[in-house]
Amino acid sequence: MKIPHHPAARALAVGLATLLVATACGGSETTSGPEYEGDTFDWRRYEGTSLKAYIADTGQVDALRENLDEFEELTGISVEIEAADVTSYRQNLPVRLTSRASDFDVMATFPEVDGLQFASNGWYTDLGPYLDNPGVTNPEYDFEDFRAGVRDAMQVDGQTVTILWEMQTDLVYYRKDLLEEAGLEVPTTFEEWEEAAAAIHNPDEDIYGFALRGIPYQTTTPYSSFLYAHCGEWVSDGKAAINTPEALEAFETYGRLGYQYGPPGISGFDWPVPSQQFAQGNVFAFLDINLFVSDLEDPSKSRVAGKVGYAPVPRAECDAAPFIGGWGYAINPFSEHRDAAWYFIQWATSKEMNLELKLTGWPSPRASAWESPEFAENDPTPEFSRVVLESTENAWALMNPPITPGVEAREIAGFVANQALEGVTGEELQRIADEQNQELQALLDAAG
Repeated sequence: MKIPHHPAARALAVGLATLLVATACGGSETTSGPEYEGDTFDWRRYEGTSLKAYIADTGQVDALRENLDEFEELTGISVEIEAADVTSYRQNLPVRLTSRASDFDVMATFPEVDGLQFASNGWYTDLGPYLDNPGVTNPEYDFEDFRAGVRDAMQVDGQTVTILWEMQTDLVYYRKDLLEEAGLEVPTTFEEWEEAAAAIHNPDEDIYGFALRGIPYQTTTPYSSFLYAHCGEWVSDGKAAINTPEALEAFETYGRLGYQYGPPGISGFDWPVPSQQFAQGNVFAFLDINLFVSDLEDPSKSRVAGKVGYAPVPRAECDAAPFIGGWGYAINPFSEHRDAAWYFIQWATSKEMNLELKLTGWPSPRASAWESPEFAENDPTPEFSRVVLESTENAWALMNPPITPGVEAREIAGFVANQALEGVTGEELQRIADEQNQELQALLDAAG
């Protein structure tokens, strides 16, 4: 088996794109360094400060709000939370940062999507100097409790710019009962999953073999595992590479699984739809992020509760390559209360808060939350936990093209996967990939 592109390729691609963008934009620097430079940490140092956190709500906000009294009692710092749905947040945050807004102190960021743009525009505060300063970082914070892959996902161009509140990776969800009825072992390659999907696919009984995201912007997340397992790259030697033979093979595989074995209308599926179809009992398997387990195992929400199996993303000519990433808290570089904002981030991502969220089914980025007796001894889905933790050990693949602006790059690359789900193959799919690759290259050229 071929060895996939080394994780260092990720750093090279990110660094290159960041350099190109910085050159075009004047190379704005991230704000760095806490104001306080002492050696003794004191939770009450910023007592009386009022903070505002402007964040995307991915399901964690209610739990956060319920515990704010604890933070204020601990620190004497009051916090107002302004939350928005992810789509609105992505649209509004850049506008506010462009205006150098200082009316919020903590913000949310997903470095896989917005990291290059934010870093090049100087919209990040480098958290490294905070983590290295014993005067502003609680000695019990234990940053090493975030696994190496998670810490890598917090970085852009070598700087830690966020602390994750969730840990996203991808895996395959499947129906154990249907696989057993078909007399098949759990697949480990894309070819085997395609064979299993073909064997179980039965539209006459409303059972479809495989589901995937279809909207162009959304497809890059699951497609990334197809791309890297087929030895492809988003960018190679500084050039857009979504029209290479490797990328085309990955697009063809993505399209076959969905077009031949997916539910009707799959090319229009937004990100939650595959899991919803699966929960209704209409799908044998789907590949997506690790945020659906609680609903799928809830009998009040899922017809397949108790029948769900979990497997790592498959391999192909190259090894399996799950991604790792997630939303996290960052400090607004234009805030007048950056040190106090760091106190809030420490508390919100502490071991105690992470464990509390983990016990509700949240995908904690801290190893201690998964390993704690409170969770491990009562884990309702140990197979899911094993697969997720194994994935984080070898996860490195970028789930989006490392090109700014990230949203536009996702739309361009994802259109090829969308067309493959429409049944486009062969020379026509190559033509579309060539056209989209030119558009992706234009983004790179504009940055340079």
